[in-house]
Amino acid sequence: MAGEPLARGRRPRGGAILALALLAAACGSSPAALATSHATPASPAGAPSAAASPDPLDLTTALGQTVGVAFSGREVTPALRHLIVDLKVGTVVLLPSNFAGAAGLRTLTAELGALGREAGLPAPLLVCLNQEGGRASAVSDGVPAMPSELVLGAQGPQAVRSAMAATARGLRSLGVGLDLAPVSDIRTNPADDVIGDRAFGPTAAVVAPLVAAAVEGLHDGGVGSTLKHFPGLGGQAGDPHVALTTDPMTLAQWQATHAVAIGAGIAAGTDAVMTTEVVVPGLDPTGTPAVFSRPVVSMLRDRLHFGGVIITDSLSMGGIQARMTVPAAAVAALEAGNDLMLLSNGDPDYEARAVEAMRAAVEGGKVSLAEVRASAQRVIALRRRYAVIGG
Repeated sequence: MAGEPLARGRRPRGGAILALALLAAACGSSPAALATSHATPASPAGAPSAAASPDPLDLTTALGQTVGVAFSGREVTPALRHLIVDLKVGTVVLLPSNFAGAAGLRTLTAELGALGREAGLPAPLLVCLNQEGGRASAVSDGVPAMPSELVLGAQGPQAVRSAMAATARGLRSLGVGLDLAPVSDIRTNPADDVIGDRAFGPTAAVVAPLVAAAVEGLHDGGVGSTLKHFPGLGGQAGDPHVALTTDPMTLAQWQATHAVAIGAGIAAGTDAVMTTEVVVPGLDPTGTPAVFSRPVVSMLRDRLHFGGVIITDSLSMGGIQARMTVPAAAVAALEAGNDLMLLSNGDPDYEARAVEAMRAAVEGGKVSLAEVRASAQRVIALRRRYAVIGG
């Protein structure tokens, strides 16, 4: 029910999660798998259920559930309307430039929800945005101010959980169902130009319990959570918003660092995990950016046993655009096994071309319709769980 926190299954917390995560890293198992052997958490919010959709989705509807779009300005344009009503796109990413204050955000999410109902989407339309705290906060009115993860984390897991719960309650009251947070990255390279104080700290021992607390806090307030950025940022030099970056970490180093923090968030029940554009030769020697690498994306399912929604980082970032168009990036991300492609170009006409490119990839046999439908069902399950603007 809108405005009310959602009940969650009991999960290992704080030190227990950290112990599980560190044990997993040491023995080569997944933190999530170890957690489920000691506790009985609720099913991942993104895991499809038998009741998610009784009939197979047609191709247009299935593809629409796997796409997230953005737009410019503060009004719903005919092009955005076409994406939602005709192409059945079910997720909209909002930027601070899309609304003025809490009242403007509430009005906009209500209008988007009405479009979703008009479109007959299989689940309520989902609105998401970045509300990490500190400099990465899309909303400054109607949601309590929160410091950066680095500053907040220094106060301990309970402070993190309380602050994130307050954030979630504010977002939910404004019609936002999914926060693109928390950052689960570990900043190990001082030359990193993008993460900085957005991370809880420089080690897995510090970050893991704080990531878990952040996930639990968002759930306390009734909003979905998104771990980012898989397989991990903070060890590379440079900024992937500008150019593709490379992290020299090995598989063993990843298992001892980022895998621990991400595993803790998965054990806490995160709804989504965001893949990013970093190149990690230790995980994929072909040099393919992680978001487009099926071997890397598959690690979430095969190594960390994550059953929720895999979301791409913005496919319109400079590092990607220097290499390929948004339509080509959308197809490559879909082929890699991502569930929800965040086009986030801001030009709905161009985003519609990306959706058509995805359609052509399925019709041409490059992408399996069965996989697209499975991804769509995971997204639908998440949207039904965090419905805040009607459906």
